Amino acid sequence: MMLLDKAPGRDGGPVSRWLVLVIAVSAVILLPWAGYLAVSLPASVSARHWPLAWAGLDGAEAVGLAATAWLAARHGRRAAFPAVVTATLLLADAWFDVCTAPAGGPLAMALAGLGLEIAEAAGCLAIAVVAWRAVPCGPGPQRRSSQRPGAWRPGAQVPVLRGSAR
Repeated sequence: MMLLDKAPGRDGGPVSRWLVLVIAVSAVILLPWAGYLAVSLPASVSARHWPLAWAGLDGAEAVGLAATAWLAARHGRRAAFPAVVTATLLLADAWFDVCTAPAGGPLAMALAGLGLEIAEAAGCLAIAVVAWRAVPCGPGPQRRSSQRPGAWRPGAQVPVLRGSAR
């Protein structure tokens, strides 16, 4: 695996196999834990800082969207990271909006918001893909930008909003 062979760890060597194993085991353990929570948690609960939790999540989304837009316009590949994080936050927000909304008007509003947040998340993921593919990675021979139309060159903007995909 490339991660195990190339990624530097704390000592400069490859990432330890035990760390990858711990992550994999955690993923396996998390599934039955989620099942247990689904059947054992109360149907409703009161949260003391409910407005703060939602305002904080929306604030984090706003910062992520702004960082994604700014980096996509200016710094190429670095836009991929906040774009993926922001997409994740938006999808989690949509999930909890729908799951915590009471029936009736609030649920209808949450479902409408679901469409908007999914669209925003898809846009962020599209920016991440374009940004990641726009910049050549790794050492090795690279063509000059004049050899290939539309090729990325240092200092160029990421072509996030171009019409056709190549």
